[in-house]
Amino acid sequence: MSEVSAVLALPYIQPAQAQKHVTHNEALRVLDVIVQLAVLSRSLTAPPAEPAPGERHIVGGAATGAWAGQDGKIAVFDVEGWVFFAPLPGWRAEVLGDGASVVFDGTAWTARGVPLSVDRLGINASPDATNRFAVASAATLLNHEGQGHQLKINKAAPGDTASLLFQTGFSGRAEMGLAGNDAFSVKVSADGASFAEGLRVGAGGEASLPGGALLPDGTAALPGLRFAGDPNTGIARPGADQIGLVAGGVQRALLSGSALQVDVALTGTGMTSGSHDATGGRAARVFATGGLFGLGVAQGQSLGAAVTDAATVGVAGIYRTDTVTAGLPVSAASGLLEVFHGAGGDTIHQRWTATTADAATRCWQRRASGGVWTVWSLGFNQSTLLGTVSQSGGLPTGAAIERGSNANGEYVRLADGTQICTISGLSVANASTATGSLYRSGTVYWSYPASFIALPVVKGEVDDSDAWAVGGTPTLTQVGFRAVSPVSKSTALTIRALAVGRWF
Repeated sequence: MSEVSAVLALPYIQPAQAQKHVTHNEALRVLDVIVQLAVLSRSLTAPPAEPAPGERHIVGGAATGAWAGQDGKIAVFDVEGWVFFAPLPGWRAEVLGDGASVVFDGTAWTARGVPLSVDRLGINASPDATNRFAVASAATLLNHEGQGHQLKINKAAPGDTASLLFQTGFSGRAEMGLAGNDAFSVKVSADGASFAEGLRVGAGGEASLPGGALLPDGTAALPGLRFAGDPNTGIARPGADQIGLVAGGVQRALLSGSALQVDVALTGTGMTSGSHDATGGRAARVFATGGLFGLGVAQGQSLGAAVTDAATVGVAGIYRTDTVTAGLPVSAASGLLEVFHGAGGDTIHQRWTATTADAATRCWQRRASGGVWTVWSLGFNQSTLLGTVSQSGGLPTGAAIERGSNANGEYVRLADGTQICTISGLSVANASTATGSLYRSGTVYWSYPASFIALPVVKGEVDDSDAWAVGGTPTLTQVGFRAVSPVSKSTALTIRALAVGRWF
């Protein structure tokens, strides 16, 4: 014979058992717990601080403290402390704290109503496997219970359907809801098989009309498409193949098959915002200040704000520079900057014309490829061909030809670095000192009117058919000459000299 009962495992009193009251009392304690089972809670995960004797709870998930490891069991507090009882499938309990009835299904405690559930329900109608709830009635009322009321239609996944289907003779004619996606739509059908979508509202609130919309023509005073807060603003159809934009009861623009007529000023980000706005896709307009990239500027008007750095200007047009603009060949000078593009690639050409300071009317140009600029090259004209030559890094930065003179003679400097010095007034007293079979003069030194950077080539001539000039070894600043003759010359002789070299 078993020592415990088959269902509740209550201990049996055995034959000739001593202290039978112990076994009997243990069985009574189990019955005391599970008969008319009512617990205070089913969500606590730790025992209350001051439980009363006989207090019962269903232990919540992931319990701690004295309840650790007892999830889902019935906990009873008695004189020995907390005692736990494992429920069996089908046990019921009233949860006093929730006002709910729960049933243990073998794994967890679940709430059940009365009745627990029904598989199908028909009200004056017969439900079936698909339509498990069926109502045949002239009307169906879902009323509030003091405040609002919601009818909830839930689906399992976005690709499923949660909708209201309107039928004629059990054939669908209109459907509204979430049909195959999470966008709210309204569809109609002529045969119940093929549906056309007329309205769709996305999750962000945006509405679309996949089937289009038929609007009345309307007028300027009352457009066919208008706004509730501004009924004389919208879109009208003045005539065949025409669309009119209306604002304030007046047609402001008219689009036809041949032209777009606009009767208001064009503004906004679709238009250039300034005379040198190169934002792609914008329509261009001429500004009173700056024109359109320098074009269309009236006499006396400005080209707009000066550029800060010429090297950063790559958009074709005409720009203004001032005395603080960086990247110019001449500092502290204002001017005009012209920018051109070649026939393709990333090549940019710039031409700068100075309008102030000593560089006025002079023009420079340069080119950039791959973002790297060449040095500025000065262009020459009648006003810039002659002047002071200069260079930077071996490239000319001044005039093409410089001519000058002083007490030491005349000089000509070319932009490529060539320098020519001449003098026609060197004089020696005579050429009477015998040297072998010849006669020579004393040495006369010529300081060049401009110094050389390297030793020049020198040549001299004597203004006498019987004499010639012999030059010594030149330096960067001077050279010595003697007059030589096959006959003795007792009178003064004039030497003309030439030195050719480089000034850089």
